[in-house]
Amino acid sequence: MIHMCQDYLAESSDHGECTTTCWVGGAHMQPRMKLVKHTGERAEYPLDAEVIHLGREQARTIPIDDPLVSRRHAEITCVSKAHGANAWVIRDLGSANGTYVNDNLLTASHRLRVGDRIQLGNTLFTYEEMESGQRFRNIIAVLIALSTLVGALVAWRASVATDDAASARNDGTHVLIRLSHYRSGIDASLYQNLGAFVSYRLHLGTMELLDRALADSKEKTYTSSLEGERLFHANMALAALDLVDQDYLHRAESAAEQSFERTRFTETNLAEATTLEDLDYEAHFRESDRASLIAQRLTLTAVLLSLSIFFYTGATLSESRRKYFLAAMGVVTFSLGTLVAALIELAERAG
Repeated sequence: MIHMCQDYLAESSDHGECTTTCWVGGAHMQPRMKLVKHTGERAEYPLDAEVIHLGREQARTIPIDDPLVSRRHAEITCVSKAHGANAWVIRDLGSANGTYVNDNLLTASHRLRVGDRIQLGNTLFTYEEMESGQRFRNIIAVLIALSTLVGALVAWRASVATDDAASARNDGTHVLIRLSHYRSGIDASLYQNLGAFVSYRLHLGTMELLDRALADSKEKTYTSSLEGERLFHANMALAALDLVDQDYLHRAESAAEQSFERTRFTETNLAEATTLEDLDYEAHFRESDRASLIAQRLTLTAVLLSLSIFFYTGATLSESRRKYFLAAMGVVTFSLGTLVAALIELAERAG
């Protein structure tokens, strides 16, 4: 033990006095560190003795079923320094295949640090805090639950937005159908007015021709016949005029110059129809497109939040150093997803 303490101080930058009293698991101290085996079935071994023996012998503190591990392969010793800090030091016991720490062959005693990888034969251990693993897993469990909850809320909002988009598009389709019916009715009325107007202008034009013929006629019999025919066309013109909506009739001195304002007739009647009920189908389609875009963005946000759960799960299954990176990636993706979801919601309310 004294020899190991001297080896440790010789290679350490911390030159405080060390003793052989560690009392791990006793009244002075509870075990705070552990070895975690990652090869084969995962197992945890608390460092609850002053000296931890590793080897293939079943009598070892941590027996290792590995043909490349020596019977007495390595040992880990607790070293207590004068100011009360404790350290765990590993050394190889002359094993056939050597002991590796962080992929480096161990040639002298080495003070272990949290996250160190210890390779004995084909068996890999990591050196971790006794409570850190469980505490870390508890934190990850809370983060997974939080990501799941927020992801479920975002997915629900995406579903609502999808339903809103479908409802708005359905409303727009019904409005478009009603508008088509109104347009059909307006077009039918327009054609009736145009038919009556054409008849009116035809009889009016005939009257103008008869007026010129009467002006040139000198024979009484012929004149009487022309006057009778003119009266007939005058009555027919008046009858046709009664069927024309005269608000849109452009009058002139001659029949050829008179016209019916078709465009104004259609626009005015359509405007009156819009005052009776909603016929703005484009507004519904715009609302549908907006809700659909929100649904797409929220769906992508839900995927991003699911990705954070993937990182969290990976963190619980990874080795010590990598798990912190994966956990950090999970936090980043969760924060980003939550921020994006909040911005989408705020933008929708502001719009």
